Amino acid sequence: MKTKLFKALFCVSIICVLLLSSFIIAGAEEEAKPDYEVVIIDELDLLTEAEEAQLLTDMEPLTAYGNIAFVTTDEYASDEIDQARLIRKELFGFESGGVFVINMNIRKLTIQCYGKINESVNDSYARSITDNVSSYATSKDYYTCAKTAFSQMLDVCENRQISEPMKITGYAVIAVMLGLIIALGIAFSKRHNPMQRDIVFPPRRKFKAQGAFDGDIWVNYVGTTTKVRTPVHVSVGTSSSSGSSSSRSSSCSSCSSCSSCSSCGGGGCGSGGSSSF
Repeated sequence: MKTKLFKALFCVSIICVLLLSSFIIAGAEEEAKPDYEVVIIDELDLLTEAEEAQLLTDMEPLTAYGNIAFVTTDEYASDEIDQARLIRKELFGFESGGVFVINMNIRKLTIQCYGKINESVNDSYARSITDNVSSYATSKDYYTCAKTAFSQMLDVCENRQISEPMKITGYAVIAVMLGLIIALGIAFSKRHNPMQRDIVFPPRRKFKAQGAFDGDIWVNYVGTTTKVRTPVHVSVGTSSSSGSSSSRSSSCSSCSSCSSCSSCGGGGCGSGGSSSF
């Protein structure tokens, strides 16, 4: 009887230890999970209050990958991606995050991402998404424009396919250009073009020149005159230079324009893409 009671108590204690350890691990994971934000800065009041409240809900799933923001502005920018990058850095610093900016001054839609979101939403996907939603901005349906953009960003982060018609069109144009280049190459080829086969090119002849030089000389025929050009011998030596070479370096935390940042090559501060509307 005591043996059975001991076995029962032992099993109960093992179960309690396992449950306690699982709670501890879950709590540690919950504490380690970053607390990402959803931000809406509608300076131009393109959305109603009800639309802003609904858009907050629509943007919420993207916080699994980083901070996310929707911004409208009419501030002029010569480079809309740099402008979006600076907005993201002001809001989230160098934490994982992304912004979708509607600039009414230059009529641009821009997506700029950094960190974990940027691993999925690169510059190619950013351009495709802004292309896909530009028609909503053109028709002044800014809520649907933003909602669809964030929805497609989430699809990309979760490895789902999105429509990329402009990308396919670009590939088709490249294929046509390559085809034309190949066709022109064949047309002007001596081997495949019968009109080129009858052309006689001047032969390479060998002459004995006066003096100490004995080598190959190219003979070019120009009308009835023969021109002889003697090859020029170039002496190549080695030289050493003293002193240290200067190297360019900069920190992305201090650069104002990441498109010219030498330490990140213009892309280390995150990718971006934009489209006109």
